[in-house]
Amino acid sequence: MAAKLTEALLLYLLCFILSVSNSLRIYGCKEGERKALLNFKAGLKDPGGRLSSWIDQDCCIWRGVQCDDQTGHVVQLDLGNKIPLHDMFQYGRRSQPLKGDHINPALLGLKHLQYLDLSMNFFGGIQIPAFLGSFQQLRYLDLSCAGFSGVVPHQLGNLSSLQYLDLSNVFYLPCNHLQLARSHWLSNLSSLQYLNLNFVDLSKASDWLESLNTLPLISEINLSNCTLELPLSLAHVNFTKLKVLDLSRNYVHSGVPPWLFKLRSLENLDLSDNAFKELIPSAIGNLTSLRVLNLANNRVLEGGVPLSLKNLCCIKDSLETLNWISSELKGHFPNWLGRLKSLKMLNLYYNSFYGPFLQLGLHSLKKLDISRNTLNGSVPVNLGQLYPKLEFLDFAYNNLTGVLTEAHLAGLAKLQHLGISANEFWVGLGSSWVPPLGLKTLLMFDSKLGPGFPPWIQKLENLSVADFSNAGISDTLPDWFWNFSKNLQLVRLSNNDIKGKLPVSLEHLSGLLYVDLSGNSFQGSVSQFPANLEYLFLSSNKIAGRIPETLCYLKKLAALDLSKNQLIGEIPECWNHSFQPRLSTFDLSDNQLSGGIPTTICSPSLTYLHLSNNNLSGELPLSLRNCRALTTLDLGQNKIGGSIPTWLANSLLNLEVLRLRYNILAGDIPPELGNLTGLRVIDFAYNYLSGTIPYNLGNLRAMKFAPKIFYNTKVALEIYDKISFDFVDSMEILYMVSNKLLIGYMDNVYVNLKGRDVQYDKLLPLLISIDLSRNELSGEIPEELMYLSYLQNLNFAGNHLTGRIPEKMGMLLKLESLDLSNNDLSGAIPTTMIMLSFLSHLNLSYNNLSGRIPQGGQFLALPDPSIYFGNYFLCGFPLDNNCEDI
Repeated sequence: MAAKLTEALLLYLLCFILSVSNSLRIYGCKEGERKALLNFKAGLKDPGGRLSSWIDQDCCIWRGVQCDDQTGHVVQLDLGNKIPLHDMFQYGRRSQPLKGDHINPALLGLKHLQYLDLSMNFFGGIQIPAFLGSFQQLRYLDLSCAGFSGVVPHQLGNLSSLQYLDLSNVFYLPCNHLQLARSHWLSNLSSLQYLNLNFVDLSKASDWLESLNTLPLISEINLSNCTLELPLSLAHVNFTKLKVLDLSRNYVHSGVPPWLFKLRSLENLDLSDNAFKELIPSAIGNLTSLRVLNLANNRVLEGGVPLSLKNLCCIKDSLETLNWISSELKGHFPNWLGRLKSLKMLNLYYNSFYGPFLQLGLHSLKKLDISRNTLNGSVPVNLGQLYPKLEFLDFAYNNLTGVLTEAHLAGLAKLQHLGISANEFWVGLGSSWVPPLGLKTLLMFDSKLGPGFPPWIQKLENLSVADFSNAGISDTLPDWFWNFSKNLQLVRLSNNDIKGKLPVSLEHLSGLLYVDLSGNSFQGSVSQFPANLEYLFLSSNKIAGRIPETLCYLKKLAALDLSKNQLIGEIPECWNHSFQPRLSTFDLSDNQLSGGIPTTICSPSLTYLHLSNNNLSGELPLSLRNCRALTTLDLGQNKIGGSIPTWLANSLLNLEVLRLRYNILAGDIPPELGNLTGLRVIDFAYNYLSGTIPYNLGNLRAMKFAPKIFYNTKVALEIYDKISFDFVDSMEILYMVSNKLLIGYMDNVYVNLKGRDVQYDKLLPLLISIDLSRNELSGEIPEELMYLSYLQNLNFAGNHLTGRIPEKMGMLLKLESLDLSNNDLSGAIPTTMIMLSFLSHLNLSYNNLSGRIPQGGQFLALPDPSIYFGNYFLCGFPLDNNCEDI
């Protein structure tokens, strides 16, 4: 009885204490801290209205602000602007970051601040404010990708309570430009547990290792892409609690330092994208806690697998992930891989392994990627016994032969991803095959799947990604195809011979993002689309009729390609009905469209606009000047008249390809075009342009330097971010973009080169060309053009040009094709042209040239006399005219 009374008294006492505590709880923030926050806000631009709630009296309920319940002090300011991966290439456009050119020191009024996150905003390249080192209670500081630059202030070393520090950039997004002149201040951060300096320049911070070695609690260090030197020696290893170490992308050329293998608590080690001379010493066996080892892209180690890696067997009980992609490794798969019984992920793609399929019996393995090697032989029929837990299997791009049947895939009940593309075997999966129920991704492009359409596809009820492009299918699309899976997100059937009518509506596939049916024989047209559709490629079919206006209402549409069909009528003037900020590709070329160019077609992201080979008329609409992101404008083979407007050069500053050939344009060529620093291709052939060739074209900077080619990952990044894969991490995305799905739009134009029309697509970024042929141009060839040292194609044929061929023509050392025929040029052919070692096409016919044809160099490789016909006073090889007779 006494015990029960005691318990009741204790319970009553506890309730009393809690009630008193609640009564003492302070609600509402401190007025001084409220003012500090408002002063901080006053120095920012907030285009997205993220701080719109910062108006109430109680700042503790403002977005991003958190107060201590007991004291009312602001302890957390979370203004991080985390954006999904697919938005990274549209930074500042869709993410709507906070912007400012300074951070108000009034922020120091938050004396009790423990958490500060300003990541993924943009502070205009200012230096990180030194006063941030005054927040004595700060435990969390994230300034990643926030538009800071310059030297990181050493005052941050005063943050002795700091546990988390992130000053990094994010996955190839150049938003911070920071450097550490010295790193000694890092050693003062005695409480630090997490450090991310990815992309911070440490090239001058030679003491970085000694500084980090003094941090007793540090458990994760990320130093990717820091241009650092990796010391080989370290007297005493003190940061023994380290679990994650990322030294990737530093392109280190030394050996792997021995001190690394004293970090016995290490669980994740990333040494990818370096150039180690001796990759892994035998001491690798000391890392008995290691779970993840990334050795990708270390190509200095060309040849077989280093024997030292046999010691990985010493950590066979812990190692779960081995990533060794793209290292030019050769030979057979090493047998010791079979001893890594805990292995769950094995990535060996993009090497040169040869021999038979990997057969190791790794029963814990969930991901196996051996694609893009040179394996031969057949696929083993006991895959399900060797790897019963596989969820991801990809052996695309090998030389495997035979016939792939349902027996080969039996037992793989957990499979979610299957990639078998680009091999030599026939796909002989019969109608009785029952695919794994959880299969989400099926990649069979560039395979021998056809000619019939596989009936087992309709059993894939959970499929999200279906790629059967270029698979030898010659059949009619079955009626069930658009109904077999409600989860479809990406469908590619391109470059087959599939017939049938397109469905009237695809609205029921609400998750559909990407459709590519190009290169088939489809008829009809789709008029109703899923609201979330982003990419629609229907080129090279037999689609007739008018363009449906419903396309205008797809708010998320990023790419539309209806080229090479039989479309008629006018292009709808409705693109402003639903603002489409993401539309980057618009290709309606090679149809039978008429009318004018729509004035509503521009979007902030429009990059490629192709309307060539139609019957479009009228003038270039003034609204095109709003297409400020445009890099390719192809309006060739139409009936567009008027003149080339100057606003085109003053507004479309990103133009790289400008193709207006075969129209009825007249007037002068705007000299302002010379201000377009990125312009690489000019094609105004077959118009009625008059006046002289502007000497300003000699200022075209992109024609003076070697072209740089960048793979456009934007489309693929967006698709991959939206599709759920359990085994895709951010560092794999660039590979998967370019080598697995090969999705996206390939910009292309036709260029008249060496006397014939050539389609440029993959090589378009490398093309540098000027074609002003078949116009009414007069005057001399400007000498300034001779400084366009990377020009490959120059065509001024069929004009009224006079004067001499510039003596400096020999400076165009990259020139491959030169056509100056059918003009009124006079004088001798410059002997400097002997230096044009790449010249393989030359036409100087029908001018008034005279004298001896230069002998030597490429002139000896051009024996066709017709390229000089019509110049009655020329002589020498290959003409029959004797120079002594003239």
